[in-house]
Amino acid sequence: MTKTEIIRVGEKGQIVIPKTLRDNLLIEKGAKLAISEDKGKLIIKKIKLDEDYLWMLTGEETLKKTWDNPYDARWDDVI
Repeated sequence: MTKTEIIRVGEKGQIVIPKTLRDNLLIEKGAKLAISEDKGKLIIKKIKLDEDYLWMLTGEETLKKTWDNPYDARWDDVI
């Protein structure tokens, strides 16, 4: 059963994960979470990755946007 909690976004965009959810998901202080947007929904996942791998995933998303940029096709004639 999906449990829904109502939370409030703070002045700096911060949120607090309710204690019941933290306890159920074993999220402790210092845990790493990945947050993404998918079709208007925020997805927060608990991760167990090293920091370098997480940065690589973040960079990959950014690079996909760059690689698929038609503006860069103008360099094909130059290079």
